Amino acid sequence: MKRRVGAVIVLLSLGLAGCSPAVPVSTEVTQEIKESAIMNITINGQVASVQLEDNATTKAILAEMPFTIQMDDLHQNEKYYYFDKSFPTQPQAIQSIEAGDVLLYQNNCLVIFYQAVEPVVPYTRIGKIHYFQDIRASFGNDSVSVQWYEGEGGQL
Repeated sequence: MKRRVGAVIVLLSLGLAGCSPAVPVSTEVTQEIKESAIMNITINGQVASVQLEDNATTKAILAEMPFTIQMDDLHQNEKYYYFDKSFPTQPQAIQSIEAGDVLLYQNNCLVIFYQAVEPVVPYTRIGKIHYFQDIRASFGNDSVSVQWYEGEGGQL
């Protein structure tokens, strides 16, 4: 009886294996996009990398690089800059905003949060600054000049 049950399990396993794709599905491409989609920023001489989201908004902003903008302070928790042009958007209600989040408000306002906040309006995600704690002091409460340029892999 045990032998028969074992044989049935082996046969079922082999039969079910035939339902899977003949070629193993690789996650390398997805991983590569996520790992290589990096933008760099420089604030007061400190360099940081931004892990980018894969969306039309981010691609449109990447097409504008390199650029340097003066980002003003708002509410002592974020820096913002209004572009003279509109970008495609996919605003979403965001559950939480963390320090280092890079978002687009409406269709032309680039925002970097340097404090965690409870969101009250929808944003389009652009990316997240790696190791934000290393550059947090660069933000202060004044306006800052931020240089945006392509990092490793840059394009999405």
